[in-house]
Amino acid sequence: MKALYRIVNGILAALIFPAALFLDLIFFQVSATVVDYGLEEAITLKRVIDIMTGNDRLSSFVLGDTGSFEWPEIFDPINGRLIAFVVFFGLVLVTALFIIIWSCCSNKRIPVVSAGALGLVFSIAMVICFNKAAAPILSGEISLAALGGEGILSSIIGGLVQVDTLMLGGFHNAFIILMGLIIVWTGAFYLVELGEEDEPKKK
Repeated sequence: MKALYRIVNGILAALIFPAALFLDLIFFQVSATVVDYGLEEAITLKRVIDIMTGNDRLSSFVLGDTGSFEWPEIFDPINGRLIAFVVFFGLVLVTALFIIIWSCCSNKRIPVVSAGALGLVFSIAMVICFNKAAAPILSGEISLAALGGEGILSSIIGGLVQVDTLMLGGFHNAFIILMGLIIVWTGAFYLVELGEEDEPKKK
């Protein structure tokens, strides 16, 4: 029974990694104000890696002629929030790795429950940080038209194009669900084990 407990914990924690890599990372919708037309796209972390390594059709657009990515200055006001998002994202992965390693080495439940709770907190904090970073872009305070530089053309584009939606694509839901399942599974196993210990006492 204890072996099953550890195996399930390890599997649930391990699922965090493919969820982070292959589920949608960011979802956005962009529309034109003068015509009834819009664009919506969801991008996975796997595709972001492909873009940055030059293995995607968008690589030439993002990396430019130099083949290297330069962080746009227009995002400077939200850099702190984006960094916090990345930090919490990394902490969730570290927490999942800890649960996997601990499940291989020990039957003790308190560290697993604590790690699951921390992973849940990190996941929620990650979502909050991203939403706070996205808010100035959605409000128009930060215009993506500035990515094209300064000038009349950039100003015209800024007036015609607007970002309607910018949000996490859904991977964070998997983080929250998996961490929650780890806590619930550990709690359920503890109750079952407690019941098994009480039965001999009653006899």
